[in-house]
Amino acid sequence: MATERNLPIKFFQKREKDESGTEGAGGGPMPKWVNKDNIAGKSIIFREKLIEVDQLLKRKVSSDNYTPTVLRLKVNEDALAKRFRKEIALIFNVDKKLNLIGFNSESELLVKVDNARDVKKMIDNFAKADQNFISDSIIMGIDAIENIEVYHPLINVNPNTESKIKVKLFNYGDSELNRILIQNFESFCQNNDIDAEQTVYSADLNIYSIASITEDALDLLQDFDGIQMITEMPTYDITFDEMIGEDEIPIKYPKAGKEYPIVGILDSGVANIPHFEPWLENDRSTYFIDDVINKGHGTFVAGVLLYGDDFQGNKYTGLEGCKIYEAIVIADKNKQAISEDELIENIRDAVSRNNHIKIWNLSLGTATEADLYEFSDFGKALDEIQDHNDVLICKSAGNCENFKFKAPKSRIANSADTVRGLVVGSISHDQNATDQVGKHNPSPFSRKGPGPSYTIKPDLTHIGGNAGLNSRNTAIYNTVKSFSTSGGVAHNVGTSFSTPRITAIAAGLNFKLNEMFSPTLLKGLIIHSAKYPDEMKMELAEKLNHAGFGLPTNIDDILYNEPNEITLILQDNLEKGSFIDILDFPFPQSMIDEDGYYYGEVTVTLVTSPILEVSQGVEYCQSNIDVMFGSYDTKVARDITQKTIKNPIGADNRQNLLAPNLYSRKTHKSVTDKFSTERMLISYGNKFQPVKKWCVNFDDFTPANKEHYLKGPKNWYLKLEGLFRHYTEAKAEAQNFTPSQEFCCIITIKDTKKRGNIYNEVTQLLNSFSFIHGNVKIRQEVEVRVDNKN
Repeated sequence: MATERNLPIKFFQKREKDESGTEGAGGGPMPKWVNKDNIAGKSIIFREKLIEVDQLLKRKVSSDNYTPTVLRLKVNEDALAKRFRKEIALIFNVDKKLNLIGFNSESELLVKVDNARDVKKMIDNFAKADQNFISDSIIMGIDAIENIEVYHPLINVNPNTESKIKVKLFNYGDSELNRILIQNFESFCQNNDIDAEQTVYSADLNIYSIASITEDALDLLQDFDGIQMITEMPTYDITFDEMIGEDEIPIKYPKAGKEYPIVGILDSGVANIPHFEPWLENDRSTYFIDDVINKGHGTFVAGVLLYGDDFQGNKYTGLEGCKIYEAIVIADKNKQAISEDELIENIRDAVSRNNHIKIWNLSLGTATEADLYEFSDFGKALDEIQDHNDVLICKSAGNCENFKFKAPKSRIANSADTVRGLVVGSISHDQNATDQVGKHNPSPFSRKGPGPSYTIKPDLTHIGGNAGLNSRNTAIYNTVKSFSTSGGVAHNVGTSFSTPRITAIAAGLNFKLNEMFSPTLLKGLIIHSAKYPDEMKMELAEKLNHAGFGLPTNIDDILYNEPNEITLILQDNLEKGSFIDILDFPFPQSMIDEDGYYYGEVTVTLVTSPILEVSQGVEYCQSNIDVMFGSYDTKVARDITQKTIKNPIGADNRQNLLAPNLYSRKTHKSVTDKFSTERMLISYGNKFQPVKKWCVNFDDFTPANKEHYLKGPKNWYLKLEGLFRHYTEAKAEAQNFTPSQEFCCIITIKDTKKRGNIYNEVTQLLNSFSFIHGNVKIRQEVEVRVDNKN
């Protein structure tokens, strides 16, 4: 008989003594890539380049042009770490100005130069190489640079076409300089009969749309100072060919007197068919006349959202019902095309006009593959929309048809690289004779990760269909069900239709939680619940790329524990200069086996809300949090009279049990082991991941590590430490603020032997260690009974 899940998960707060100050460290030895013999020659070459820049600035000023000149710095790939960026910045960020304004690629820095005085100081900094004694900082800063040249815009357009052109101006990180640039650009376009219209991607992206452009006008544009990039404006459409079936499904009606969550569907529209009529909001947003609207795609999305569990015969989401807000942000592609800037503006307007709606579904995308380094402007716009309106957008990862040609999958589509949103891939619901993959494996058409800067995208996966080729190499689709605009049952496949299942979970979860709306909490809870299906026999790296963190469980299972487990949530804000070090973490002492070793499973999920800087290219995510969870022997006193020691209490023989090297190599590589379906042991070599997750089983420890770190008795700790990139630190210093980042850390401890009541034991330990804690607040549903008697 299955144990009932009826014990609510818990919040707990750090205590005052758990907050510690970041301690200093030495500068370290000179890196191996530095060649001191290069410094003098490089210094001369770079000074000559800056003298040319000085002459260029003087010519510009003489013609009343005060637009900064931007330099492109090619940086040694071994010198891209934060420490060495600081040394480069010391040369160019004169008088505490942020002249390092961003990245052009993974190894190219952009530097703005806006006056002759700054150029002279930069030249003087390079001239320090002529001194008898040269500081290590100057040596590293100069030798880290391989080349300096004046920036010329990247151009990828075909002139003399009717296509819209997208012109991106620099963001100098200075409001006055940006204002001057915008004024100069608009005057330039007006004087040259170029029809440029300012767009609103985000407050920090200066992007213009040009209806069409001639070759002569393009030549003029590429010589204008301040343009970073000229490309064709992306366009968006929906490819939707539904198949009609003969199935029927009963209409669901809201229960009298019961409240339901509301979901906004940013799509092609939702038909007012009988199955939707009780759930559709009376109000809607639309940006098109009725003649150019085709509601097929949005109707199918809405059907999966509202009836997905019923169609699949499985309580995948647990959503009983939800109100639907129709936002028609895209038209029929055969009647009216829509450009990227227009689509973003429609999305922004619909979301901002409905601040009571917190969960939105966006199953639209493009065929363009996301860049490996630069986050897309669309993705950045979605991030700002979510931040500004305090909402969560569930976004499809995108489809590709490479399986038809037996080619590898494409990576996630542009816009699916949103950091704030939940990006969703697709897995199969079953397998037919022609299907390429088995049940609960990544769908052949579902795009894969990673996202830019190797972020984990998609975040999650859900049921979206299967596909394969028949004997004549014709594509055959194994579809999921929803509705057509006529009200009949329709069939289709795609990440467009796996996404609303995640939206359903997010909406139901947010509605049941009687807490202040928190996107990081919702994302954390859903990702924390996710697991890889048993049928998915792939190595971990492949699972991550194709399915993100896996398939989440339903709403009720997320919110409740069984007696042999407990889920604890820590929500907080971590400032630069401090870290959280909980040395009394309430790990159950009953989870020790007959031989005296701790056992069980621990799952840790961290979701952060990193600082985002649109100008910083590959370093778009500017902040990071590291999590360490583990055991130690005893608390020890520390000598705070020493210069580098701030915190009076430490821990002896501390070991982070999330470290992959503690576990046997056999379990690392297993794809059939029972626990490998959940394993999330990742070294996170790229630290700046907005979402991190670990799931560890102490049975998998090597014997030696088990003896050292799991032999009882032990004390337990949880440590969270922040890290901020150089640009944010320099900006904070220049503008006199302390950078910080919100986070949600969720930890589940599970007694795999089911020997005791872990839930009660940990609750008692929380009391013993004086933690403020409490159950998550669950909305109390009161149903009003209607008496039909006369």
